[in-house]
Amino acid sequence: SRDDLLDRCLVFLSTYSWVYSFKWTELFSRPDLDLVSTCPKEWVDVLSKCNITDLQEFAVGGSAPAAWPESLKSFAEQCATLTQELIQSATFTPPTTSVTPQTPSQGILCLNAPAGHIFYQCHFMRTASRKVKPKKHHEVEIMSAFLCDLLQNSLLLSSTPLDCVPKTGSNREVTFQTAPFEGPQDSRDYLSVNLPTSASMLVDLGSGLGHLPRRVLQRLDLMSLRPLVVAVESNAMLHDTALQMEAKEPHPGRRLIRLFAHVEKDEVCLFKEKLFAALKEQEEEEGERKGEISYLLCGLHCCGDLSEAALKIFHVDPCAHAIVLVGCCYHKMTTQTDDVQEAIEEEQVFTFPLSPQLRAAFQRCSDAGSVIAEKLKATVALRLACQWSPQQWSQWSPREVYDHRVRVFVRSLLGVHLNPASAPATNIAILKRVARYPAICSLPSNTCLTSVRQPLPKLTSHWHALQSVAASATGEAVGAAAINATELTQLATAKEEVWHLLPGLTALQQLVQPLIEAFILADRLWSLKTAPNVRFATLVRLFDPKLSPRCMALVAVKNTLDTILPS
Repeated sequence: SRDDLLDRCLVFLSTYSWVYSFKWTELFSRPDLDLVSTCPKEWVDVLSKCNITDLQEFAVGGSAPAAWPESLKSFAEQCATLTQELIQSATFTPPTTSVTPQTPSQGILCLNAPAGHIFYQCHFMRTASRKVKPKKHHEVEIMSAFLCDLLQNSLLLSSTPLDCVPKTGSNREVTFQTAPFEGPQDSRDYLSVNLPTSASMLVDLGSGLGHLPRRVLQRLDLMSLRPLVVAVESNAMLHDTALQMEAKEPHPGRRLIRLFAHVEKDEVCLFKEKLFAALKEQEEEEGERKGEISYLLCGLHCCGDLSEAALKIFHVDPCAHAIVLVGCCYHKMTTQTDDVQEAIEEEQVFTFPLSPQLRAAFQRCSDAGSVIAEKLKATVALRLACQWSPQQWSQWSPREVYDHRVRVFVRSLLGVHLNPASAPATNIAILKRVARYPAICSLPSNTCLTSVRQPLPKLTSHWHALQSVAASATGEAVGAAAINATELTQLATAKEEVWHLLPGLTALQQLVQPLIEAFILADRLWSLKTAPNVRFATLVRLFDPKLSPRCMALVAVKNTLDTILPS
């Protein structure tokens, strides 16, 4: 059952909270944090002596070396299995019909059987325009096609699931983050999806420069469909730049409306007023009455609270007939951690956890649930949930892994050196200034780079360089600067065991990352299903995690007058 699944997830995340509940920058400064001692000794032994490629393959579901402990393999297996089960619990097959869509479909929905998620496959332009990065191009092409299919009720569903198992050499489950991207595939065995939205317009939240709404209009132009598109942006600079770009383009009729508005989850009614005012102004300019307002709400990587604001709009506004939302920056959500249990019991906040199911699970766990709730709602856990994907990390070169390792090590050393309890306030300013300077140290040999077991980096030159930076920041002589090269060198030597474990700890976090993100995605999807008059809701994987790690979309459609069946 779903309750049993949530209980198993919470017990697992509570048991292994040491993997994700710390800041890398506090690795040495927290007296209660000793990861070398907390991590099982048999794990430390293999994670500190293996090859980088062993860790990378392990993080994406590959087989572990035979000598690795079964407990470590079991940890990875549970991460993948629980992630898959959570995504499956929020994945549903859409209703279908024998009636052929009136307009051509842009793409096809299909079930990835091994991973347990539904994905959307479509053909799209492979070449991006000169000013659009490949990642953005990939996202805009796929999401614009999906939105067009939803607007015109032309989605198709493959009746044959994709059931090929990735050749990872392992029996481990694959997940939405580790399964290879499916891409466009030819299929003649499909059904027509029956999800009419009655939406007469598209409202795009966090529209930025407007690449997505413009591409939607381009696609609809080819089909002679002319709905309105409202591009909503709260950044004044982006909004103005988008207006300047639009002014240079030909516009037969004003079908794209730019709306400058801050969308707050505590003031969604104010947003609706601004939206209606913009639509009324457009009607008056064109002298044409548009009739009843209904819209499809969308957001491509809505940051932090904007995602929850979009979900709340869908809950409270009957004019929002459908939603397609891809979130990001979970750590920027406003969360309540002062009294988590009380907030859950009173259901007084519209924030994670949103669903009755997850709130009830926290209550069932009583005091332990309150602790795990606080850890899951903490910035460090939410930040991990929205960092790079395991597939991205698995493609890092040995040099990139080493550079990241040195950055973390240096930042952690500076954190404990400059920020003890008795440190003057000026040290914080110095820390912020010097922490991001690229480390000055020689690289190991190419052969040595491929191994986790590497000598400590020689950082003396780097410490001396930072001494000069700190001295210029405070106006002190270099010798009197807060940074002491000798002390930092001694501290680095004392932390050699942690240095050897850093890539292994990163790999453990890569295993947990999809599970925490799946928790957030499932919670949001379950909350959507409780919105008034919802006919259908599911998660859909739209993007390739190698390019776009926040690859899952929340999709929901409400019942409207033409979809409610007579009793």
